[in-house]
Amino acid sequence: MRITSWTLTATAVLAALSAGCRTAPVAAGPAASPTSEPAGIDPSLLDRSVSPCDDFYQFACGGWLARYTLPPDKSAYALSFTQIDDRNLEVLRAIAEQDAAGHLDPRDRYPQKVGDFWAACMDEQGVEERGLEDLHQAWAPIDAVADADALGEEIGALHRQGVYPAFRVGSEQDARNATQVIGEIAQGGLSLPDRDYYLKDDPASVAIQQAYRAYLEKMLQLAGEPAAQAGAEAEAIYGLEHTLAEAQWSRVELRDPQRTYNRVDLAGLVRLAPRFPWRRYLRSLGHPGLEAWTVTTPKALEQLDGLIASVPLETWRAYLRWRLLSGMAGERALPRAFTEARFAFLSKTFTGAKELEPRWKHCVRTTEGALGEALGQAFAVRSFGEEGKERSRALVAGIEAAMARDLDAVSWMDAGTRRAARQKLSRVVNKIGYPDRWRDYDALRVDRSSLFQSTLAAEAFEVNRDLDKIGKPLDRSEWLLAPPAVNAYYDPPLNEIVFPAGILQPPFFSVAAPDAVNFGAIGMVMGHELTHGFDDQGRQYDADGNLRDWWSPSSEQEFKRRAACVVDQFDGYTIAGGTKLNGKLTLGENIADLGGVKLALAAYRAAGRGKPPGPEVAGFTPDQAFFLGFAQAWCTASRPERERLLASVDPHSPPRFRVDGPLSNLPAFQEAFSCPAGSKMVRAERCELW
Repeated sequence: MRITSWTLTATAVLAALSAGCRTAPVAAGPAASPTSEPAGIDPSLLDRSVSPCDDFYQFACGGWLARYTLPPDKSAYALSFTQIDDRNLEVLRAIAEQDAAGHLDPRDRYPQKVGDFWAACMDEQGVEERGLEDLHQAWAPIDAVADADALGEEIGALHRQGVYPAFRVGSEQDARNATQVIGEIAQGGLSLPDRDYYLKDDPASVAIQQAYRAYLEKMLQLAGEPAAQAGAEAEAIYGLEHTLAEAQWSRVELRDPQRTYNRVDLAGLVRLAPRFPWRRYLRSLGHPGLEAWTVTTPKALEQLDGLIASVPLETWRAYLRWRLLSGMAGERALPRAFTEARFAFLSKTFTGAKELEPRWKHCVRTTEGALGEALGQAFAVRSFGEEGKERSRALVAGIEAAMARDLDAVSWMDAGTRRAARQKLSRVVNKIGYPDRWRDYDALRVDRSSLFQSTLAAEAFEVNRDLDKIGKPLDRSEWLLAPPAVNAYYDPPLNEIVFPAGILQPPFFSVAAPDAVNFGAIGMVMGHELTHGFDDQGRQYDADGNLRDWWSPSSEQEFKRRAACVVDQFDGYTIAGGTKLNGKLTLGENIADLGGVKLALAAYRAAGRGKPPGPEVAGFTPDQAFFLGFAQAWCTASRPERERLLASVDPHSPPRFRVDGPLSNLPAFQEAFSCPAGSKMVRAERCELW
């Protein structure tokens, strides 16, 4: 399983869980909006009743948090990310509406397909009128499954359409030979967000399990099943998913790339699960000749083999119908009653939102998901100029230079490991703004009259595009995010950092803002992504992207000792209702946050070396402005239900601890605000890696 490290995954986690009620931010009303000024620091956000040396996040954001009320359709609102995302949504909406109306811009590729997909999604009346026709038509092949061979074929057909019962399939770089692309089979097939929601027996988990079974039953009834049948199938589906969960690894276990790399050929798949008809599955998947695979969780396939024999076919059929139904309900491709039932379950259990977000916002995201680089190219033309691209490149170059100096100065790394680390750093590829070569969507067919059919067609197009890469030369030009994404990532097998145009915008990044603020906000994110190449996962990949041990035993031991300090620190934090953070789950992101802010500060200071001291920013010294620019970029209001969910599934710490955690280890912060020893923002045992 690719361990690509994302800057912000909270939205992605919830989007995957609840495509029909994503937590996309919305602009706050006038009373709640911050009063940003050209300086880049907003004094109105501050809580001056709190000392910056006691709780810097509260000092930087507390004034706004005290005033702000989340809109009813939102489970969270993150200031910088939200403001950019909200603006990007409006730009994308305008493009899609123009395309749908037939006003096609000659600069754009595939505007007709963008317009047709958007129109299909926005046609809520058409979705209502089609009713259950598309669903029942798609269920027909499932209902015809009569034996294990047919079951494997139908799982392959669903996987081909982007619906993933039992397990997930896709392409991946070979971790031991990064020039090759092989197939990957990963654990999956669950409807709740994590295996632990099935396995834990505390009262809160039991309540979620009961609510999920009731939700399952209701959705099956909405799909036309009699009450008694729906109730029996709901229990059977839950039982099957519970059994699948028992063989899956935890999210902490899945963070170990050595453990999740298990290279096999087709014969090896047959040995793991001999009852599963692999060859018929692959033919149904549309890729019968695939031989090279890695399996992230071998015991999950071994268990699948037993389930093929022990689980009645009627239960398998009910489960496959449910997985398809659930996916289409999340896409709002079924009548509104399904969307409302899904929202009621997810909002009460996981998000805390009180209302559905507007359909147009969902449709922007859905259209972007289907035609990301077609819509993204149009976005890039309108929203990201060469000046922003060049300024961004300069910032990244400054961050990388700071990392090179840091590697030279690290006292605990021996000379051989240091040389290998410098080589890896020198080979990092930077992708800024948008791809040099745009994706070809010629083969995608969009049905303007059916969102259901268009969604499956888009998923099938992407699955086929992905699987087609297996066995072919690695395409190092590919992007995993579309240009409008308010996000960034580091990819260990490719040894690259990627910053889409979507995140390189005000207030996160502005050519008009002082360097102190830009380095504190977007510079920290750049340093964060670069540090991922040297966190507990990324450090296991060499300069070429191969999973290879290039560390001396002494340096590796010292790295692990220092990483344990970070684990212990974040294990000590709690969120809503006393839920504790998992320091092992969040280790990589916490290391990246710590390294990111340190590298950004070093790059900022290097950029100003030999120049007169910069002016104060909103009454703060340049160094103080740097730290405030960092902290205010992460000001976030969040509902407790969402916080509890993310504490279980998200490898990132909550924003408060992404700020206070790293800074409490940083002497430069304590010097900037004259924090005395014993302050809460001065840790007695400082954690330091890079």
